[in-house]
Amino acid sequence: MYNPIFNYTDKLVDSLIKLESHKTTLQNLDLTYNIRSKLTAHTRVLDLFHLAHILNLDLTIKDVERLANGIKPDDIDEVRKNILVNYKNTIDFNRSSLADSYAELDLSILKHLNKLLIVQWRENWDARLRNLNDKIDDRWDNYVDLRDPNIASHEIDSAVEDLVDWYLNSMIVITPVVRIGVLIFRLMEISPYIAGNKLTIAALLDYLLLKQGMSSKIYTSTLKFLENSEKKLMASFDLSRRSHDLSLWLENFTDGLVRELVTVREDIDRFIIEDEKSKKQPFLDLNKRQLKVLKYLQTVPTIKREDYCHMMDVSTMTAFRDMKDLVRKKLIKTEGKGRGTKYKLASM
Repeated sequence: MYNPIFNYTDKLVDSLIKLESHKTTLQNLDLTYNIRSKLTAHTRVLDLFHLAHILNLDLTIKDVERLANGIKPDDIDEVRKNILVNYKNTIDFNRSSLADSYAELDLSILKHLNKLLIVQWRENWDARLRNLNDKIDDRWDNYVDLRDPNIASHEIDSAVEDLVDWYLNSMIVITPVVRIGVLIFRLMEISPYIAGNKLTIAALLDYLLLKQGMSSKIYTSTLKFLENSEKKLMASFDLSRRSHDLSLWLENFTDGLVRELVTVREDIDRFIIEDEKSKKQPFLDLNKRQLKVLKYLQTVPTIKREDYCHMMDVSTMTAFRDMKDLVRKKLIKTEGKGRGTKYKLASM
């Protein structure tokens, strides 16, 4: 049985308290449907943007937004294009009702996530643990360099099974986020897959955080967290492995999550401010005259341009511009031609 060594240091406990506090605050925010929708889309875009960075792709936020909406980039090689689409599909799976039928963790969820991620990378790859004869695809996957050379290929299956058993059996006695941090550390050590180790671990982290009321439930981006924390995580990984003590790793893992939740709150505050600002702006940038005539047309079926001129005390040209703008915005429509032209609400 896997038996990790770590201590609940003062720094780790402090991070765990902050993490729980931030999580509870975010979960209890009373957000409008509009803001929640924007945050969900923003989180998906952040995941794909950071994945593009991992894949050494120079994609803009606009490029990634199109990808998030199902529009594949044309100027990217097929392998990396598939990886982007596969990761998007994997995250969508994590958020689907189908994922609810899986346990918090077992070997089947690991296999399923890896299968979703590697489809169409290469035809003869399948979702299985690596063995001695497999050629590891380490493109865009620096986690492969972290694998423990003391774990022989024929021991990978048992190492993963031992890890899953430890995770499930320690559920009662170890804090959930600490269990997740230990699990991620050990999976990086094992690097069990032929391809997609890093993304499989990232997708699993997203899945487990979701089960703990985090991830998309509070609009965190797992890949953003991993990318922003990578320097500290990599340094602490090496030190923790050499000392056989995961305390430093867990300190940096939880601290990175805290910082991610802080940025999420900043994003939420920004969206709230933007939403309030948009409410104060005129409807569709209409002027007072246009708003008045729309209200007028709710009681009177039609209006001519000369009537508009008299009502608003404006020139014929101003009336023409106002009414043309309303037609362009599909708020009103025309009847007749020339001097006999009348205007009515588009919905009438």
